[in-house]
Amino acid sequence: MDRTRFTRLTYVVFGLALLVSNALSLRSSVEVLPVVAVVLSFLVVVAAITGLLWPDATPLGVSVDIGAQPTWVLALLWIGSALLLVGTALQL
Repeated sequence: MDRTRFTRLTYVVFGLALLVSNALSLRSSVEVLPVVAVVLSFLVVVAAITGLLWPDATPLGVSVDIGAQPTWVLALLWIGSALLLVGTALQL
């Protein structure tokens, strides 16, 4: 797996962790801010999956390109994903 695909996979995992965390906060109260957070998290997941599966895709004429990131960025995203998932598990 090359670095660009690994970066896109990292964004998919982070987006899913963010989506689960925001969806859990939506469970407690339905207000505007949690709904916006869920929608934006969903869009992060869609963009990351689109970039992972179809790297040359241009939906609506816009390039969804997530290029290779430095190691420290990927490490922070993986740590953030782990923390979001642990926090979600503790809230359940």
